[in-house]
Amino acid sequence: MRRILLMRSLGRLHRYGRGLSAAVLVVAPVSAWAQAEAVPQSAAGRTFSIVPSLSITETFTDNSRLVTSGRQADLITQVSPGLRISSTSGRVKGFLDYALTGLVYARNSGSSEIQNSLNARANVEAIENWAFLDASANISQQAISAYGTQSVDSSSVNANRTEVRTFSLSPYVRGRVADLATYEARLTQAWTRGSSNAESDNSNSQATLRMEGDSGLRLLSWSADATRQVIDFSEGRRTEDDRLRGVLHFAVDRQLRLSLIDGRESNNYVSADKESHSTPGWGVDWTPTERTRLTVQREQRFFGKSHAFVFEHRMSRSVWRFSDTRDVSTGFDQSAPGSLGTAYDLFFTQFASLQPDPALRARLVDDFLQANGIPPSTKVFTGSQASAATLQRQQTLSFALLGIRDTLTFSASQSEGRRLDTVVAAADDFANGNLVRQRGFSLGLAHRLTPQSALNLVASVDRTNGSTTAQATRLRSISLGWTGRLGPRSNASLTARHAKFDGSTEPYSESALSAALILQF
Repeated sequence: MRRILLMRSLGRLHRYGRGLSAAVLVVAPVSAWAQAEAVPQSAAGRTFSIVPSLSITETFTDNSRLVTSGRQADLITQVSPGLRISSTSGRVKGFLDYALTGLVYARNSGSSEIQNSLNARANVEAIENWAFLDASANISQQAISAYGTQSVDSSSVNANRTEVRTFSLSPYVRGRVADLATYEARLTQAWTRGSSNAESDNSNSQATLRMEGDSGLRLLSWSADATRQVIDFSEGRRTEDDRLRGVLHFAVDRQLRLSLIDGRESNNYVSADKESHSTPGWGVDWTPTERTRLTVQREQRFFGKSHAFVFEHRMSRSVWRFSDTRDVSTGFDQSAPGSLGTAYDLFFTQFASLQPDPALRARLVDDFLQANGIPPSTKVFTGSQASAATLQRQQTLSFALLGIRDTLTFSASQSEGRRLDTVVAAADDFANGNLVRQRGFSLGLAHRLTPQSALNLVASVDRTNGSTTAQATRLRSISLGWTGRLGPRSNASLTARHAKFDGSTEPYSESALSAALILQF
């Protein structure tokens, strides 16, 4: 029923809405589809929903242990009970997607395991218009080292894979000081933990006070913030960073705003004791239309010049985004350095300008991926776990072309990272001054055969290079999948894939065929 509603909405948009923005193109059909999400049908339109699910997947692979010699075919059974909770109104807004997956290997039973998958985010309004709480949680399978064996599917036996858990709590208050300024005071505590001893856990504490106000002049405004951050790496050391920063904003017109930045930072990222540095800089915000945004920011930092360049543009049937950043990466509220995560992460970022509300955006992304037969857990790029703060230069380009029956997605990423901390030695990819370079792209094409079924083709290449020739890997993969609706609450999928990995550790090739049945209750 939901796919019929989706196709009808798309058909109307095709006939009457060729000039509509991508926001209308995507949100309108998805919202129509979402009206049928709540169960039972009489509850359609609810702002709160709980949807249990169960998926059963059978995968036949010709190389379950991802090795060159001694290849072993195996049949892998995955059973994944899951739960989705969504709230889009009231004092509590957010979503939770959790799945517990049991993997059983027919021939290699000793490798059977349990995996967790969690993606959750919530905002709680504790005191109306004043006190709030942000909370987030993520559990996913990630690569320990970018130079180790890489895989496109977490069901393969891979010693270079670990389960990473990240949790964050952030209470804050915000309000006004008379008619002079607005303020926000926030405390954030985040924890990252791995399931093995091969990577570094970390705890991250941050306190921030931010104020924004008008100068009394129509074209001039200001903002100021003070931040203290403490990061403790289990395999590294405790580092601290204190920053004071003030910004003057000049509104040239409604579309263009210029900024002057000045500040001071004090940290011990590169030394045993804290060192202080001034941080002058400038910024430009240009919004020529409601569908186009350009942001440029540049500052002088203790490591040299930092910058952030972000360009976003939406056309009638496409979403484009390019970013180029150079800054310190501490692992705070972000995935592994150099990683773009999964297809879900990619679309969640791409659709930020379409739907700012995280809970509504999560539902939009879920329905969009399901409508086009794109698996949410499809890997875009891999990364590596760091044991200290790193300096990262990352460039990403992504776009989505949205048609009536076809969706084309493309992502490309290039990053360079090196460790800032030379005081304590830790065994990770960035040890001994190593410069880690990662490049890759992912191309996906989804085609809806009927309102009830779709085909999906995904091809990707991921390369990693270090300071030595021995530190080089390349993972190439291609997959073709079909997904279809069997009933109001059941879906099925068939997927064939092939992957080839080149590296100094254990090069391999693998082909696999999987069939899945997904039930919602």
